[in-house]
Amino acid sequence: MTREDGQRAAPSIALEAGQQALLSVGSLKSPLSELPQSGADSLLVVSSTAPADLEDELATLDRDPRSVGHIPISGSDISYDGPMWTCDPLVPDDLTGLSMRLSTAMQGLEADRGWVMFDNLNVFLMYAREERVLRFLDHTMGLARERNLRGVYAVVADALDEQTYDVLRRTVDVELDRR
Repeated sequence: MTREDGQRAAPSIALEAGQQALLSVGSLKSPLSELPQSGADSLLVVSSTAPADLEDELATLDRDPRSVGHIPISGSDISYDGPMWTCDPLVPDDLTGLSMRLSTAMQGLEADRGWVMFDNLNVFLMYAREERVLRFLDHTMGLARERNLRGVYAVVADALDEQTYDVLRRTVDVELDRR
């Protein structure tokens, strides 16, 4: 597969049901572009991207937003009236509230087919203590594995210290570098 600029494009992410992956991306790259086309058929995205912008990004990638749920991470109120399921935004350090929303939202994903994507873990690491974020991720991955959901946890690895990245890498089944 080649891109418009003639460079060979990396294949989309291929995960078995229940696998959890750490995805390293560049600071300007959207991790959504790494999902296989079927990944948007039953997808939950945790993102600081506004719902309307996320819907536009999905359209650009030729993905149907009607099968996508979105948990927005923001300190501001968000108004959205579109086809994606969404909820009130959460601030990045409200990991308890996020855990409750994730638990409920994951029930709406198809077991064995669904995907959970965190498009930028760096946001959480900026606002909450690292130990809390790591415990939260361990819990989240456990929920995803119980439902046999694929999980993708994107980071801008170049913005993390090596020790933090190593700890994150040890919590997942697969490590992917798409920088």
